[in-house]
Amino acid sequence: MKQMINKKWIFAFLLFTFHFSLFTSVYAQRRLEKEKNEVLVEGLALYTIILANWTSNDLYYENEFPTNGVSGYLSYKDKDTVKTIFWREMDTASAEYKAKTFRQVADTGILSTPHLNSISDLRVIIKTFNYAKMNVSKKNVKINEDEREPTNYEKVLMDFRKSAYEEIKKDTAFYKEYQGTSLKAVAMDAGKKVKVYIYSSSTSDNFVPLGGDYLILYEKKENNLLERHMLHDRIIMISAHYNGKASDPTKATYHNHKGDSPELITPTDIATLLLYKSTINWDEHRVVSEKYTSIFTLIDRKLQIIPTKEYNHLIDKKAAQDKEEQNSNFH
Repeated sequence: MKQMINKKWIFAFLLFTFHFSLFTSVYAQRRLEKEKNEVLVEGLALYTIILANWTSNDLYYENEFPTNGVSGYLSYKDKDTVKTIFWREMDTASAEYKAKTFRQVADTGILSTPHLNSISDLRVIIKTFNYAKMNVSKKNVKINEDEREPTNYEKVLMDFRKSAYEEIKKDTAFYKEYQGTSLKAVAMDAGKKVKVYIYSSSTSDNFVPLGGDYLILYEKKENNLLERHMLHDRIIMISAHYNGKASDPTKATYHNHKGDSPELITPTDIATLLLYKSTINWDEHRVVSEKYTSIFTLIDRKLQIIPTKEYNHLIDKKAAQDKEEQNSNFH
């Protein structure tokens, strides 16, 4: 009788363990799928914003707009349109500044108290580039050349962009600028917070600069820096030319995430790969961490996550096949 009771308890325990393991596995898979989708959406959004920056900057020079006095530019999403704004700052010694700073009382010529309360009021939008339906291309742009005051939303993005560049200058030991690259800041609205991605831009078409990137998280209302993260501990220059065999069914490159780098591919990785897509002759990039391997396909922009153990098994299998093929050709 006692033995029968023990068997029942053992069976119940095993059944509980099975269901618990199944539940844990399903939960982990759903969490991973959620993280994958978030990274992909964020990476594509970041790509669109940086592409708008690059495209608008090219168009600004191609149209021979005056560059003297331009203080900066940034891009952002406005409903189904991507906008890029260029701005200048009023000279405090100019007549324009004085006219905005003082109000004349009737026609007596007497000036009243200055009413300019914020430095942001000095900024003037000089050009607005509009890309309808999120289609960022030179053929799809409409340029508004009317000068105007920035909207409150634009001021927020401009302020946090400025804060990020000040943060970079303040701590060059953390924010490293590698040879042949320059650090660029991209502010993105995140509800009650603002994310600023900092990436390393390169003028070379021979390499794709991955790494050398950071994420700063600000509290929007109080303008407080909440967190800052080094997404990669170094910069990785991936050759734009595929160094594998021409007969390879999939032409892929890879880099590793070690230490404090994220387990999955980063939004900056995705954005950079797509930005340099026209200069490279490989199809796929893989990010290998201890636990997961992210596989991003450039043509269809699809992201697949598999366990690194499974990925290593596939790599070993391919290496064995290549060796067997090599030996057969030799004989």
